[in-house]
Amino acid sequence: MGSYLNAYEILSEVRKGVNEYSTAYVQGTDTTGAFDNTDILRKINDAQNYLYDLLLTHNPALFYKSAALTGVASVYTVPADFYRLRRVEDANGLKLTNINLDDKRRVLDQGSGWFYYQVGKTFTLDRIGASDVLTFYYVSRCRKLNSGMSSAGGALSLTLETSARKEADYYNGMQIENVTDDWTDTINDYTAARVATLAAQTGAASKYYGLISELPEDFHPFISAKAILLMKESHKALKPPTTTETINFREALAEKFLSFFGKLDSDYDVAEIFW
Repeated sequence: MGSYLNAYEILSEVRKGVNEYSTAYVQGTDTTGAFDNTDILRKINDAQNYLYDLLLTHNPALFYKSAALTGVASVYTVPADFYRLRRVEDANGLKLTNINLDDKRRVLDQGSGWFYYQVGKTFTLDRIGASDVLTFYYVSRCRKLNSGMSSAGGALSLTLETSARKEADYYNGMQIENVTDDWTDTINDYTAARVATLAAQTGAASKYYGLISELPEDFHPFISAKAILLMKESHKALKPPTTTETINFREALAEKFLSFFGKLDSDYDVAEIFW
């Protein structure tokens, strides 16, 4: 384990795991099977979220990101992948202080550039009319994977299929792999019309693609492994996952956690990994 997997490949692995695999099933040109790709992708994302929660608990720094943001009338809008704030710095690298709404400036006061407060998905510098550039360090959220066939494309552009998220900027910064043409690129921008602006490649219609998980690559195979267990719990499955399958998954994941985080001592409580 160690190489990355895109959502198309993970979908293929899950279909193999539930004994319903063919290229036509994976690509959605044959929909006669018991399992729908939309349902499988939902389980894949549930599995990814499960692993994200475990990794976040053990080492939040794995998902730390930073963004230099310019204030608009003292208001700062965080990136689409924002989950929770870690630190805010001014241009000199000095940490600003987070205050609650009860302590913010009065309307007639000028306020102070040392303080900020949160309102929903925005942050406000507690100084009137500020346009300072501030650096926000934050924990990024676990964004949902998507796989399918593009509906359009062009130079630096690829339009994802209708199962993709219809939310502007949602996939910004994520890696996408064109399975048909065998290239990987970064999504620089994304619109609510499901149009992805690529960093370097040329897209086209009728190309199969898969987004690449932002989890550490060592844990990519566990996304499909966990999704297979979830699929086997479905009422459509011929039989539920066996106790042995569940135990084998937990033991393999525990061993990966121990090696990844460097906890190889035999007295380490493996149960801590699963809370």
